[in-house]
Amino acid sequence: MKKITLSSAVLVTLLGSASAFAATICPGASAPAAGPGIVPASGVAGTNYMMRPIAPKCSANTQVDGTDGTSGAWFAVGANSVKGKNSFGGHTNGGAVAAFRACGIPGGCTAGEASAARADANTKAAAST
Repeated sequence: MKKITLSSAVLVTLLGSASAFAATICPGASAPAAGPGIVPASGVAGTNYMMRPIAPKCSANTQVDGTDGTSGAWFAVGANSVKGKNSFGGHTNGGAVAAFRACGIPGGCTAGEASAARADANTKAAAST
C-alpha cells in the first residue's frame, strides 16, 4: 500500500510541474457536424495560458490542436481543413497564424498534420522568449 501511495504522489508531482499537454480542440473528420469544440484547459496560473475557459465553435471540416506553452507563458495552435491543402500554425508569443506546410494529399489534410503545425508553433514560441 505504501508503494502505491508513494507512486501516486510522485506521479501527481510530475504532472503538476510539467507544462500542459496538447489537446484536440476541433476534431474535424471524426466529428462530421459543426458545433462546439473541446474547451482547452484553463484557470491554473503557471500552467495554463488561458485563465478563463473559452467555448470554441468548430466547422465540420476543421481540425484544430492547441497547447499551453512552458509554465502557461503562451498558447500555440495548429489547424487545417479536411478539404484544404495547407496546415497553419501560430502562437500568442508574437507568432501570427501562418502557413506551416502543404498537406501530404491536397484536399485530404489529416489531424496529424494539424498536430505537426501546432508542435512547430510551440517550438517557435519557446524560441522567441
